[in-house]
Amino acid sequence: MKRGLTVLACAIAIAIAGTAWGHEDGEGSVPLDEIRQVMREHALHPPAESVLEGLSAANFERELRALDPHARYFPAGTWRSPMLSRDAWVGIGAGLVFQQDGVMLLPYQGGGAALAGVVEGMWLLEVDGLSVTGVAPAELLRLLRGTEGSTVTLTLLPPGLNAAPVRLTMVRERFRPLDVELVDASGQRIVRVRDFVGGLTRPALLATLDFVLAASPPSAEGAAPLILDLRDSGGGDLYEALDMAALFLPAGAVLGSMQGPDGRSTVFHAPPGGKVDFPMVLWVGPETASAAEVFAGALQYHGRAKIVGRPTFGKCSSQRDVGLSDGSVLRLTNRMVWLPGGESCADVGIQPDRVVGTAMLRDPSRLLAVSMALRHGRGAKVPPPRAEPDAPAALHQEMF
Repeated sequence: MKRGLTVLACAIAIAIAGTAWGHEDGEGSVPLDEIRQVMREHALHPPAESVLEGLSAANFERELRALDPHARYFPAGTWRSPMLSRDAWVGIGAGLVFQQDGVMLLPYQGGGAALAGVVEGMWLLEVDGLSVTGVAPAELLRLLRGTEGSTVTLTLLPPGLNAAPVRLTMVRERFRPLDVELVDASGQRIVRVRDFVGGLTRPALLATLDFVLAASPPSAEGAAPLILDLRDSGGGDLYEALDMAALFLPAGAVLGSMQGPDGRSTVFHAPPGGKVDFPMVLWVGPETASAAEVFAGALQYHGRAKIVGRPTFGKCSSQRDVGLSDGSVLRLTNRMVWLPGGESCADVGIQPDRVVGTAMLRDPSRLLAVSMALRHGRGAKVPPPRAEPDAPAALHQEMF
């Protein structure tokens, strides 16, 4: 069961928001005949002919999502390769998580927000003196964006009991996010994996782990577990996720399998080679999706890592982008992904070994206490709960 609609967006994808899908025939029309043929040939579950023939431009968005919840249509000029999520954009280097009771700010390491003193879990109250209460997400993003070199002043409520609002001014600059970040939580180094980018995230993770493990080698008595933070990882390249999982598993271990429209499955095994043998805890939440879920599910199945957080999004499938003759692109689901035990995480997600409240999910210090206790087989002795009730699950996330 979904806990909210997660929009796994990168900075460049924000330009797509608000693009009309359904058009009448003529200029900007949807190439329905081509789309029907693509779905016949490439969809994981090709629709019946009567359903395909019933597709209409006027109701295309609704009808396409009814056939494939993860499908998307990009009109000509709006599609960008997922690899371009690594491109720099102009902004303060932060993510917004829209929740039912407010908007939370998540800074990216090295971005203007982090340099100005923004920390994870701060609630956004005002933009340049304008309250964000009741402001629609699209309008809020418009207020936050600006030209390179311009400034924006945010009023923020820090996490913590009896915290007072603060006003921080920051410069909008060209910023390139890292796929793997090394952050600090109560003196403990946390490795945050934001994206799984083919051929790039695995070496970035290895370089980061080399640095972390050199400071705290596995042989050190009582060494703290390696913590990988996947709470804001919306997925990416499935093969990259499998390759990364193989770093922590013995040669021959089943990583998972994929099944295409023909019904045949391909099983993937961990290859031989150097392995990272270190106790691990993964942090996950409702924003953890797709490739990130496959990575976490493989390590959990083999008992290689404990998982702390909230149930993940639930998307064990992969999509394919198919270009159409008018320059538009259809993204559709073309493969189902199975975890090592043969089960799917679709709709149910990965279930943590230790489930925490939604408020604690955004409190790294308390997550760390739970992780340490779970790693050593003890009951989690965590700081007392905050006065505020648990926040509802995130509705969606954008970056600016």
